Amino acid sequence: MILRLALAELRNRPGRALFLLGGYALGVSVMVVLLAVGEAMLEQARDRELVGGGDVVVVPAGISAEMLKAGGVSSLFLGIDHARFLHRNVFESPRGREQFGVAAASPVLDGKQVELFVGDRRLPAIAGGEIPSRVRAAGAAPTLLSGRWEDSDADRRWLNPTQTELLREIDRFHVPPVRDSTWAEWHYFNVVLDDARWMYVTLMVAGEVGVPGRWGGRILLTVREPDGTHRSLTRDLPGEQVRFDTTGPDLRFGDRAFVRLGEDGYHVVADAEGVRVDLRVSPAPRRYFPPTDIGGAELVSGYVTPALYATAEGTVCLPTCRAVRGAQAYHDHNWGVWRDVSWEWGSASNADLSLLYGVVRGGSASPGGLFAYLVDGRGVRGVYRPGEMQVAEWQTVQAGGRAIRVPRRFTFDDARQGMRVMVDVSAVHVTDMARPSRRWFVQMRGMATVEVRGETLGRLPGFFETYVD
Repeated sequence: MILRLALAELRNRPGRALFLLGGYALGVSVMVVLLAVGEAMLEQARDRELVGGGDVVVVPAGISAEMLKAGGVSSLFLGIDHARFLHRNVFESPRGREQFGVAAASPVLDGKQVELFVGDRRLPAIAGGEIPSRVRAAGAAPTLLSGRWEDSDADRRWLNPTQTELLREIDRFHVPPVRDSTWAEWHYFNVVLDDARWMYVTLMVAGEVGVPGRWGGRILLTVREPDGTHRSLTRDLPGEQVRFDTTGPDLRFGDRAFVRLGEDGYHVVADAEGVRVDLRVSPAPRRYFPPTDIGGAELVSGYVTPALYATAEGTVCLPTCRAVRGAQAYHDHNWGVWRDVSWEWGSASNADLSLLYGVVRGGSASPGGLFAYLVDGRGVRGVYRPGEMQVAEWQTVQAGGRAIRVPRRFTFDDARQGMRVMVDVSAVHVTDMARPSRRWFVQMRGMATVEVRGETLGRLPGFFETYVD
């Protein structure tokens, strides 16, 4: 019956019937083509060579596999933050290789906008790049028709820099992006001379850098004596006596003080009010935190820790000179605008493990909790997002003629990843910042007990900072 009706319709109205048949055929054809293209894209997304080789493809946070199916990594025009750090200290670190079975990681640079010069013509182009040894190890090397394709020295520095090359890469000075009187950038070192005596050494550039008379340098040496007292000694220098390097960490204050990068680490020379240090600080391999910064309309804050654990050798004169041999040391480098800014910060290390935690508050910094970071000689052990610090016990100290409550014991934990830190404070130094909120700056020395999933990883001596009202 249906066939008879269809034939009758075709005889009575042939034009309309053919048009309707063509419409149905077109719709079915489009669907067949889309299914075929989708299947081809899925096969491409599974093809190791089309997405850089390897068994796992790492893409920026928030990018899904569906985006890969729409054209692969080459169509994303996105980058991965701290790719060098991830490659060296996560993927191809001793821990990555031995514990997680990573044989090789191949970085891919694709979609980079460049310009080509052909005679007098300038042509826009898109370029890509890979490291020959890594792409071969990941199983995605192209067929080479002629010539050689080997790692260059730049490839070697990307993969496995020397200690000096690494420090010059991550630790460098900055030209301030804003003219602000609260801009400051500094090298900070702390050195444990013995169980009861230690030093904080700071060489700082501050003010409206580049404006004559509106900026300069400051040396700050804080000495903690065995009787618990602190001496804070300063020396200021005008801007014309300050020289800093935007391609590395070198800093010079006149002829008597400097930080200089050498083959074995940092050479630090500083003096103020009769106290002088001349130290060589040698960072332990892999025990560093890469440069990072946050910013907004009111706040620029940057931070890098080239030496979570280091040893110091040299001389300290307090004013009596004494030799320093194998002293535990720490070094970080900070830069930014510091108007009404405060922070929670701590670093603790022993010969086997380092802990770093912190958060910056104030200005236009987005509100957020602490981050915590564990690293050892085999690479990154873990990155955590604990909740707020909890003070379990308070103590009272005298500062500026007032009784100030400061932590005696505090804790924080990341319940999702099973990480918990408890810090027992053994020494405190309080500075009055003379401002209405977060007035008292508290520097502490103590012992951090680090637990992960019920296992105590270590008891780490360290330094910790906070603000209280």
